[in-house]
Amino acid sequence: MLLKEFNLDLPYIVDQDSVNLIIKNQKCEYKEAIKLDYELNWKWKRRSFRLETRCITAMYERLFGKYKTKDCWKVLIECVDNISDERIVNDSGVCSVPIQFSLNDFGVKSELEKKKATLRLLMDGIEKLTIYNNWDVKPFREIALQIEQLGYVNEWIWKKTIKSPNKLYNAKVICHHKVESLDIFISIEHPDGTQILLENVISELPDEFAYARHLGELKWLSDFEVALINKKGDEKVSVTLEQIRS
Repeated sequence: MLLKEFNLDLPYIVDQDSVNLIIKNQKCEYKEAIKLDYELNWKWKRRSFRLETRCITAMYERLFGKYKTKDCWKVLIECVDNISDERIVNDSGVCSVPIQFSLNDFGVKSELEKKKATLRLLMDGIEKLTIYNNWDVKPFREIALQIEQLGYVNEWIWKKTIKSPNKLYNAKVICHHKVESLDIFISIEHPDGTQILLENVISELPDEFAYARHLGELKWLSDFEVALINKKGDEKVSVTLEQIRS
């Protein structure tokens, strides 16, 4: 089995006071009150936390590649205030490990501090898993070091550079995955690599399920205009070298 995915999670912990209040106000059963408490008070926190940490976990995945294991294809770090159960669980190849964490402390950090905290949480969990599963920890630490050396900047070129019809320009798509957003840029360069234009054409939620739909095809529409077409082919954003054309 190939290990290829890494994520942080904020598992739901029942808030008894909140649940009791819902039971009183809504006059519902305990199980229904738990569902309501999750929907009203926890779901958005969990979603927000995953979005804010995906920048680094996605970067880790991209740099890590794949690692052969006996029975694990995904690492899931469960971030909790208090660890009541130290057990590592393997559920259908998803290896979950609890790590102590304060959401309030995380929430007030700057973007760079959140990136650093995310990597620390990820590596704390991975260190536990390497011992438990008898994995070689070296390749995991090497990826963490690469992320640090890159200044926690998750930026990459999507697909290949394409030449304009007149062969005078090259265009490419650059994706910059940040804590708050995924920014998609179109870059136009001279053949020698000198950049002529760099324009942010799309800003999306920092999650693959949100931004992947925009990445369908990069296509020159003329000698001076290049467009990024979405996967369905029904939307596009373009940039034009107006000054050069004129």
